[in-house]
Formats: sequence, C-alpha cells, structure tokens
Amino acid sequence: MARPRSFDEEAALEQAVRLFRERGYEATSLADLEAQLGVGRQSLYNTFGSKQALFLKALDRYRRESAAAVLERLNVPGAGLDEIRAFFHQAVESLTSVDPRCGCLVTNTIVERGPQDAEALLRCNAARDVLERAFRRALAQAKARGELPAAMDAEALATLLVVHTYGLNVLAKTGATAAELHASVEALLAGLR
Repeated sequence: MARPRSFDEEAALEQAVRLFRERGYEATSLADLEAQLGVGRQSLYNTFGSKQALFLKALDRYRRESAAAVLERLNVPGAGLDEIRAFFHQAVESLTSVDPRCGCLVTNTIVERGPQDAEALLRCNAARDVLERAFRRALAQAKARGELPAAMDAEALATLLVVHTYGLNVLAKTGATAAELHASVEALLAGLR
C-alpha cells in the first residue's frame, strides 16, 4: 500500500513558482527544489514525475493565478485607454517592487527556454494570446468611443502592446527604474492618439 502524501501539493507548487521565477529553469536544481519545497527527491518524482513536469505545472499555476489578477482591468466591461494605462502602471509597480526582481514567469520562460521547450512555449503562447485578445477588446472599445483614430489597426496595436509588456518585464530584470518604465509606457500611449 502506498504511503499518503505528507506535504501540500498546492503549497509546493507555489514555492516552485517562486523559485523558477527567481532563478529560471536551468539554474534551479533538484536540490534547490527539495530545499525550497521541503520535499524529498523521491516524493517530488512520485508527485510530479520530473523537474520538467513540475516546471510545467508551476507554469500552469502561475498562468491561472496571474492571468486573473493581471487582466482584471482589461476585462472590465467598457475597458479602453484608461484601463490599458492602468494595466501598464500596475505592471510597472509590480515589476519594480519585487526583490529580487523576478519578472513574469511567462516572459522569463520565453527568454530562457524559447523553442527548445515546445511544451512550455505552447503554454507561453497561450498566455500571450489571452493578453493580446484582452488588449484587442479594450482597443476596439476605445476606437468605438473615438479615443483612437478610426484608421488605427487594433490587431497590430494589440501585438505592439504585448511586445511592450514583455519588454517591460525584461528591462525590469536589468534594473530599470519604475520612472524609466513608466516614461516608456506614457511615450507608447501618447503615440496612439
């Protein structure tokens, strides 16, 4: 008869998310995971299967939890340019207040793992698609209210906003200040009108 689990899987996943955000996939060893999660190697393997499987579950958890919080402003009925601005300002504050600056696990994964990890990239592309759709909806509503020029290409602009979102994440990890990142957001948004 198998022994019952002696740890909380959800709490372990939360710790794994933190560790992978701080260090990335490659720099996180099994020994690091054991120490951070307070779980033995065999229990990790029995529960998650492998480091890669644990990473993918942590990435899924991060996407579920962060998507709800991050996209809240963009998904309110009638969201427009004000909500896009609020989204970016909230992102900058979040990115520059964390110590160490961990960044976004999705962005970090794209940069670190890229096409070498097809399963992780598939999840990252799904997260990007959700963000891009939210931007597209807010831009369409802003355009309908006359906040944007009628000729503005909402599809291309939504992609630009995703690129800027990911760029903020990368720059924050390099030590860019909140003021620098806020200024880049304001320059981007000023160019929309």
